[in-house]
Amino acid sequence: MTAPVTGLRQLALLTRNLEKTRRFYVETLGLKEAFEHKGMIFLETPGGDDIINFIATRGRLAPRRGGLDHFGFHVSARRWRSVLARLRRSRVRIRDRRGPSAVYIRDPNGYTVELYRD
Repeated sequence: MTAPVTGLRQLALLTRNLEKTRRFYVETLGLKEAFEHKGMIFLETPGGDDIINFIATRGRLAPRRGGLDHFGFHVSARRWRSVLARLRRSRVRIRDRRGPSAVYIRDPNGYTVELYRD
């Protein structure tokens, strides 16, 4: 039986600071801006068919309140060291590790982001 869904296309999250969030994901993690929309940013991974959407809010953020533990991005083995170096240059603290192939960081909104390689 073929699954009715074929992949995760979009993740929508709240942010209190669109510009700081955009800089983190574009300049530090290397995502690309997919398109513009007032009060939101839409980002995509290069070569991916996915969208991560941040929506501006003035309300308090509580990432874990809704049950969100973390979300992750795949990093190719050949780019792994350069991504870790980029985190150091950007002064992004690695908060946890899972062996030599995954690190956990926090974005400017308090969301935990996993970066992993296969």
